[in-house]
Amino acid sequence: EAWTFGPVIRNLYNEYKHYAWERIEDEVESPDIEAEKFDCLKTIVESYGRYDGAALMTMTHREEPWLKARKGLPEIEGSNQLIVKDSMKTFFERKLAAYRDLQYD
Repeated sequence: EAWTFGPVIRNLYNEYKHYAWERIEDEVESPDIEAEKFDCLKTIVESYGRYDGAALMTMTHREEPWLKARKGLPEIEGSNQLIVKDSMKTFFERKLAAYRDLQYD
């Protein structure tokens, strides 16, 4: 969902909301998922895990999937509009392609 402070997966938010803006330092049990998906999630955590909530919010407020879901709403206006998976897929495929282009230049 395209919440005011950035994208939210509601059930994950409900589980971890007590951390507020703080980093999650506690050990979290790894989910039982396929190795390929786990590796993908691990890469995401390695890439973005160093940022605090405020930095992540700033990043997402510039990204197309969040902006499209909010359809021009002001940043401070509440919203629970869903972020379409295809929008995220397209955005991150472009991001990955740009990264790969840098790797091979």
